Amino acid sequence: MLSLPGGVFSAAGAGVKTNLLFFTKGKPTERIWYYDLSDVKVGKKSPLTLKHFEDFAAQLLTRGDSDGSWTIDLTARRAKASEEARPFRETARAKAREATSKADDIENAVYDLKAVNPNRTAEIDRRTPGDLLDLVEAKGVEIADALKQLRALTS
Repeated sequence: MLSLPGGVFSAAGAGVKTNLLFFTKGKPTERIWYYDLSDVKVGKKSPLTLKHFEDFAAQLLTRGDSDGSWTIDLTARRAKASEEARPFRETARAKAREATSKADDIENAVYDLKAVNPNRTAEIDRRTPGDLLDLVEAKGVEIADALKQLRALTS
């Protein structure tokens, strides 16, 4: 799976993030290799070029894991989901609909193939409430000064 950034197909009317799926004919999918290009900023003046795909092409033959690529073992995910669903399947005999639905949800989650890079670090806003209040106060002063200047121009 190759995850492309939003805007790649904007000329065709699709400005959303796009995932390209590649399958091997005649073989069940056991492992899924992801390559993430979704962080690339794409626009009219900065189109997606072949240079953006150099590392993808280099990693493609070995399906290696890197900062931008990772592999999911679909067989292991199915086995784990089946094991987690087992208690619900057993309970399903007594509480059929609710437990069956929960078990189905757990097992079907295996097929949620969103390209979420596990190597990406989350950006955390570490500002304190005091920092935010200071920022709001400073912006208030800026706004008051701008209003004074506008009033002077209109008087």
